[in-house]
Amino acid sequence: MRFCKVSELLDWVTSFHEALAKQYGTLAEGAVKERAGMLLKYLSEHQQLLSEAMEKYESEAADSLLETWSDKCPDLDLPDTVTQLHSTLADKDTSEIIGQVIYFHGVLTDMYKTLAEEATNPSVKALFEQLSAMEQQETMRTVRDAQRLEDY
Repeated sequence: MRFCKVSELLDWVTSFHEALAKQYGTLAEGAVKERAGMLLKYLSEHQQLLSEAMEKYESEAADSLLETWSDKCPDLDLPDTVTQLHSTLADKDTSEIIGQVIYFHGVLTDMYKTLAEEATNPSVKALFEQLSAMEQQETMRTVRDAQRLEDY
């Protein structure tokens, strides 16, 4: 763990969603299985929307919140994992893709929960609790939408 500002963490999350959007988009273009391609295209668009939502939130958040320092920032190495998606998900079916999606949402949810639990500032705590709840909702939404695709 290291010191960081809330704004740095939000920037990292935005970049993480952007990286996922690009990787899913690339995988969608090369997908052999039609349903997997449709799912990856949906996931790419969904991750781009999450990235834009994080940018909007950060632009509207109070400077005092964004400039708050935390000594509990995690080591943020997930983008390396994102770049491995191509070898991990190439030629996979929708259930295997969804498993990876759930994993990424789970990592973010767990990170937010930990940051909320360890926050000493009530505003920072509320922020991370809200982000954790949002990630849980996004996980359920993504799984639901993927199941609809399977029924298609």
